[in-house]
This record gives sequence, structure tokens and C-alpha cells, in this order.
Amino acid sequence: MDYTPCITIDSIKWERVILNIAGKIKNIDEGSVLFSLTNGDVSLPLKSVQFIDGYYLIRLNVTTVNVNCSYLDDGEWTLMAHDNVTGVTYMPKISDDLFCDDGIEDEYVYCNDKSIKIQRFNKKFTKSAKHYYQSNPTLNSKGGLTLDIFYQHPNKKNALVKFIKGFVKLFKPLVYWFNKSWFKIIYYSASLLPHSGKNVLFTSDSRAEIGGNLGLIYDRMCERGLDKQYTIYMMFKESLKTRRSFFDKFKMPFLLGRADIILIDDFNPTIQLVKYKKNVKIIQVWHACGAFKTVGFSRLGKPGGPIIKSKSHKLYTHAIASSTHVSKFYSEAFGIDESKVYPTGVPRTDIFFNDEYKTEVKERMYAAFEQARGKNVILFAPTFRGNGAKSAHYPFGKINMQALGDYCKSTDSVVIFKMHPFVKTPIFIPDEFKDVMIDASEYREINDILFITDLLITDYSSVVYEASSLNIPMLFYAFDLEGYISSRDFYEPFETFVPGKIVKTFGELMKAIGTNDFEQEKVAPFRDKNFEYQDGGSTDRVIDWLILGTKE
Repeated sequence: MDYTPCITIDSIKWERVILNIAGKIKNIDEGSVLFSLTNGDVSLPLKSVQFIDGYYLIRLNVTTVNVNCSYLDDGEWTLMAHDNVTGVTYMPKISDDLFCDDGIEDEYVYCNDKSIKIQRFNKKFTKSAKHYYQSNPTLNSKGGLTLDIFYQHPNKKNALVKFIKGFVKLFKPLVYWFNKSWFKIIYYSASLLPHSGKNVLFTSDSRAEIGGNLGLIYDRMCERGLDKQYTIYMMFKESLKTRRSFFDKFKMPFLLGRADIILIDDFNPTIQLVKYKKNVKIIQVWHACGAFKTVGFSRLGKPGGPIIKSKSHKLYTHAIASSTHVSKFYSEAFGIDESKVYPTGVPRTDIFFNDEYKTEVKERMYAAFEQARGKNVILFAPTFRGNGAKSAHYPFGKINMQALGDYCKSTDSVVIFKMHPFVKTPIFIPDEFKDVMIDASEYREINDILFITDLLITDYSSVVYEASSLNIPMLFYAFDLEGYISSRDFYEPFETFVPGKIVKTFGELMKAIGTNDFEQEKVAPFRDKNFEYQDGGSTDRVIDWLILGTKE
């Protein structure tokens, strides 16, 4: 029997921006092993490592592995392991098992040169032809694994061309510089004033007034009398494209400077304009549940994704998640350490456990959508297509209004359309179907509509999480699934993840509706995996753990 201590690398797999490295540890106490990346001058300890019965799994996020959650710098980084007990350092060796997967049909399968075969694991995150980030796993001369990192920064423009363009656009940068300068002056002046440690700011750049998770947290704080212990400020803006009023342009930096705790529920570019003191909490209570389609840094290299050096999201000190299962996805999306993501549950789901609220909201929904009273309600709520608010749209031609309308009239049903807020083009409802079709796109809170919903038709929307809490049957009309995966992607495989039947054509959709073929047995396991708490106490946990700080 061979008692020689060694560590092997048997598997390499990319998962969006995360490089998974797995293998075996032989004749070494796995409890004493520490993995790191080194370039000869710097050694970066790897935190996200799991050990199970002689096996290890390293989850290496290239956007956060460096100091201060930064991306991995240019150069060659070699994977090393150190035994804390014996003091011995090992270089994990790439085993033949890494190359034995003939199921991968690519040009490297039948090559005998390992240094070429390993090129199948190369990854290039492209922003443009002249701006990309590349990570290439290579076989080094000692049989170990080296990551060859190269970051192609955007090319600097010719000085003369830059001068001419700058001259033409002279006023725009001057105005921007001036606005940013006085914003910082007001902020830093306000931050120098005495702080009580109990100033809370609720803010959003994508909603006109408080609501969603922010609204529920605020209401609960008031119910508990915390509004008397804390000074609460609010600042909202209808959308990212909406300009602030003259007064609000001065008020926003002042409130940021006064705040000890800042709560946001979406991407908020305004709060990134300044640097905060270490004791300031910035809490992201994200507007959606779970982790469905990729966001933030998980979209690196994809249309609409950030650049590798972006500071977007990375300033959060705390973020919430619906369960421990999805915490790692939020950590990846925001580019923050997983220890900053707390599985409190999502405040907006607390209402699903409040019977009195359910009754109240149902009556309110029937009052708002009178045609739905006493009918079988189908909620059609897809997400948008495009790279963001500016290009958001939905291909309405994919909806056969005649077939859907005829079905509703023959089955005593109504359809409520709830398009994504980014989609500004309204859906056209024919006059003959206005008694069985309702456009509720202007109604902000989709959760309220779920209380009167008998069937949800969606595609890639995170509303599936809330719907699962109410055990609503679902159909997934995914006519462009392959294209959506290539441009946006998901945190888990769509086909095995979604809690309902997938259909690709409108004909398949109508057949599934007509035969009640929803595969509803998938809903309960989906709910249990994605909701750690199903007790209606998520809002209190956010307040207790993150605002009051009663949980480490």
C-alpha cells in the first residue's frame, strides 16, 4: 500500500465566474490543509473550500478571490496546498482522470498532449473585442495547475482624437464633474456632523415611493416602536432614467452623509459616488426572491454585464437571501464574501403566512379587477427581453390572443397580464376580449395579484418563488430558452430547476392549460429548498440580525 502523501486534481469545471476545482487528498489530514494561489510574490488563501471523506472542492470566484474582494490580477497563479501540522507545502498534481471524459465532444478529446487537452477549460469574459478578461488553466512543468490570467483593458484613444471628442463634448463632462463634486462636498460635510448611530435611510433609484421589502421593513419597525428609537429618512426616484428634482439633488448626498444604516432593494448607482466610513451599514434587501436568472457579476462577459473592475454591488456590507442554498449565488452576483449574505428569508413573503392579510388583499384585488371575481384566474407574468431598462421589450407576437381569449370565454376564466416594469410598450387587448383579459402592468406589487391567481404562466421571472409559497401551479412558456441561456443564463439548470411544466410553443401552452398538465408535484420540493424559513418572520429577522445587529 502506498502511504505517500499527495493531493490530486481530478476535475475542473466553470460555473459562470466560479472555477470549481476538485480532487483527492491522500495520506494527509484534510483538517490541516489550506489551499492558496501564489504568483511567487503574493499568496492568496482560498476561503471557499469543502472537505468530505478525503475529497476536496475549491470554488474559486475570479471576481472576488483577490484582496478586498477584487479580481485576480494579470500573471501566472499556481495552486498550492499547505499542511498546517507538518509545515509541508504541496503542489496538487493534475491526474489523468481530468482528461478521461470522452463525452465532451471537442477538438481536445483525442489529443494525447495534456498541455493542449487542458485548454478546453479556458474561459474568456468578453466585454468587447478590445476589452476582455481571460483565465486559462494550464499544466505547469511540475504537473500542477497554473491559472494564466490576462486582462485586456480598453485601448486608450489617440491623444488628438481624445482631445477633439472631449472638446466637442466639453459641456457634458464639465457638468458631470461639477455635479459629482458638489455631491461629494455635501456628503462629506454631512458625514462630519455628530452621528447617533441610529440614522436609517430607505432609498431606491427605481421606485417612486417606499414599497416591497423596504416598505415591509419600515412598517414593521414602526409596529415595534423602532421609529421612535431610530431617525428614519427616505429618498426615492421613479426610475434610473428619471432626474431628481432640484431640491432632491442636494438632499440625497446630505442624507447619505447622515445615515448610519442604508437600505436599498435594487441596483442603485447613486450610492456608489462616495466612500463610506467603516461603521456604516449598507444593506441590500434585493427586490426578488431566490436566485433564478443571473444578475450582477454572474453576468460577467455577457451582454449587459459589468466589467471586471466594476465596483457595482461590492460596497454592500450586508445582503439578505431566502435560504442558505441561494446565499452563494448572491455572493457571486454582488461580488461580496458569502459571510455578508444572511439567509433571513425575504420580507415580501411574510404576507403569505398572514391569513387576515390574505383576506384583505383578495378583496382589494377583486375590487381593482372586477372581471376576476368568481372566475378562474390565469396570471401571465413573463420577464423582459433585452439588456436592461433602456432596451427592455417583450415579443407580444408570441401570444395568440385569439386562442387564449376563446379559452377564457369557454371556461369562465380571465387572464391578467402583468408585464415587467421595464417593458413600456403596453399589451394590446382586442375589444372582443376586454371582458376576459386585464392589463395589470401598472400595478406595482405582483405578490398581491398572486392571492387571486389559480395558474401562473411565466418564463424566467423570479415570481416563481412567491408563487411556490402559495402552492400555485405554474407553466413555463420558454419559447426562446436556448437564446436566453446564452445571453443571460441561470444559476441552476432551467430544465431541472423550475417548479412546473416547460412548453416551447403556444400550442403546447394551450394544450397544457386545457388538460391541467402543470407538473405541480415539483412545487413543494422547490419551495422547501429555496425557503429556509416558512414562518412569516423574515422581516423581523432582517431587523433583528442586520439593523439591530443581534446576530453575529
